[in-house]
Amino acid sequence: MKIMTTGLAGLAIGAFSATSALADCSGGFGRGWASGKGNGAFEMQAADKACTMGFTGFGGGNSERIPATEIRLTTAPKSGKLGVSAKGMVYTPNPGFKGKDKFCTRNTSAKVKGETLSGCVTVTVK
Repeated sequence: MKIMTTGLAGLAIGAFSATSALADCSGGFGRGWASGKGNGAFEMQAADKACTMGFTGFGGGNSERIPATEIRLTTAPKSGKLGVSAKGMVYTPNPGFKGKDKFCTRNTSAKVKGETLSGCVTVTVK
């Protein structure tokens, strides 16, 4: 699993290793990721300090879901940070932040050649 950011040099952010327990966010990725117009919405409690959202995935219906574990950050969150763990993408709000934050990603998997899943996620910190 890796997370990368686009920019002039396409610098890698690196893998995120969570040392504390992560709470699952409530919500979901919604539709549109295969067409590049994914629109996810998640909520978390500020007291949780960070939450994991799983990975978007290829497949559906009767096919096996393959997680998109190669994450390219196309728009960074303004009030927090995004990383990855073995369980998924991890959003960590800045200390004291409450409100809505948004980030966008383009996701791929080495197991699914030539396909991407793209979109944005809004996280509401309560």
